[in-house]
Amino acid sequence: MPDGSSGAMKYVILWFRLLFGAHLIYSALRHYLGFEVLSRVDHPIGGPFVRILAEMGIYELVKFTELVTGLLIFFGRLVPLALIAEFPITIVIFILNTFIVAQPRQLYSGPQELFLNTILIVFYGRYYMPLLRFNAPPRPIWTARWSDTKLP
Repeated sequence: MPDGSSGAMKYVILWFRLLFGAHLIYSALRHYLGFEVLSRVDHPIGGPFVRILAEMGIYELVKFTELVTGLLIFFGRLVPLALIAEFPITIVIFILNTFIVAQPRQLYSGPQELFLNTILIVFYGRYYMPLLRFNAPPRPIWTARWSDTKLP
């Protein structure tokens, strides 16, 4: 666990991390094992949107990203990177499920995914603090040292 998470809080963070990772893995495996059928999205906007994503190959990329980020988050590897990589997908799912399709199952899953991803980004927030420099000078990767990776 990252420093700063001690006592009961480390178990709360662990629970959220395992829940979100398992959710992403389950979502991806449903697709890859054939339990998810794209035509089931019976909505005049949501259905064509998902089908077009599939036709362009983007849906496969989304499911692959869900699987990889889910595994990373679940097993506690590169979690800050995985959370940020998953966040754009989370936003699209939230908007599609909450405001466009808005059926009971989607009204649960869209906000749930946004909540889990956001709360975990907050829990791992110190890793993102260096990104919040207003006037950041360039720091090319080829000039990096291992000491640059340490948290302040």
